[in-house]
Amino acid sequence: MIRILLFLLALILLFCSYYLIKKPQGLLVLFSKDTQTDSRSFLRQFGYVYALLGIIGIVVGILNQRTYSMMYLIVLLVVAALFALLMGSKTKKG
Repeated sequence: MIRILLFLLALILLFCSYYLIKKPQGLLVLFSKDTQTDSRSFLRQFGYVYALLGIIGIVVGILNQRTYSMMYLIVLLVVAALFALLMGSKTKKG
C-alpha cells in the first residue's frame, strides 16, 4: 500500500515539475510585473527540484524500505514547505 502511494506521489511530483518548468505562465500572475523574469527562474528551479524528487520517489518505491520511505517523505515535506514560504514572500502584496 505504501509502495502504491509513493508511486502516486512521484507521479504527482513529476506532473508538478512539468507544469513549473514548461508552463509557468499560470503562476506568474501572482508575481509583480518587475520581477517576472526572476520569478520564472525561481519556478523553473523548483520544477527541477520536484523532478529530481519524483525520480527519487520512484527509486524509493522500488526499493520498498521503510527507512528510505520516511526519509524521502521528510525531505519532500521540507522542500514543499520551503517552496511555499519562498513563493509566499515573492508574491505581490495586495
